[in-house]
Amino acid sequence: MSDESIISEIMSKRHNTQFFSDKVPDKSLVEKILKDAHTLTPHKNNFYRYKVNVWGPEHKEQKRLIGIYSVCTKTFYQKNPTEENFKKLENIFDRWISKENALKGYPPVDGCLFNSQVLAPYLLVYTHNPFYKTKSQIENVSSCWHKLFDNRISDPEDLDWIIQASMHGITTSYLCAEKNLRASFCRCFFSDDNLTKIVNKPRDSSILLNSSSVKKEITFLLGIGYSDENLTIDRYLSPMIKPKFDEIVEWK
Repeated sequence: MSDESIISEIMSKRHNTQFFSDKVPDKSLVEKILKDAHTLTPHKNNFYRYKVNVWGPEHKEQKRLIGIYSVCTKTFYQKNPTEENFKKLENIFDRWISKENALKGYPPVDGCLFNSQVLAPYLLVYTHNPFYKTKSQIENVSSCWHKLFDNRISDPEDLDWIIQASMHGITTSYLCAEKNLRASFCRCFFSDDNLTKIVNKPRDSSILLNSSSVKKEITFLLGIGYSDENLTIDRYLSPMIKPKFDEIVEWK
């Protein structure tokens, strides 16, 4: 009998995948996972300082825009996000994500790679929630504990919401692994007010809240779906080895 626990087995199945298949998980399955994560993830005083926006498979065009924003190279596109430069980046993205480039193993195009996990069937966006209490908590007059706290506005610079969102995110990813789904994290994206319009045509970047300070309001994105088994590459194998256990954990 193996000494490995069921939890360890599930955790070992979890890893980021960059490419999702066209197969869409049932919405009921994803919703069940999110409900379980909501129930099982602990938060101090039950004050939720974050919210989760879920973008389903019907939002392909909006996710494509986020895919373009996810370019993972320090180029003039991010430093100088004009409409002209965005058009160039859009063209590069379309060539990079094409079937022809897929057959080559998705090499860089004009020096650019992208985080295509944001194209997952379901994309979770973890956003800052400025209010501690929800409507149901406020209406629960029997909760004397919550009466001790005002519905204070929290500061996005406060790390509590990032900690809470991260706890929910990793719980969600393990629950996905249990159901043979992939859940891939991404924080490599940028946004700018100039990029919401191309040739006077509005571009919907509401996934990123149409915000120019998006990294302060969104802690990460989490794509959920089935891994594309036809692709063997895994760009998330870090070139940096893990540190030794005793370099991180010290017994005092």
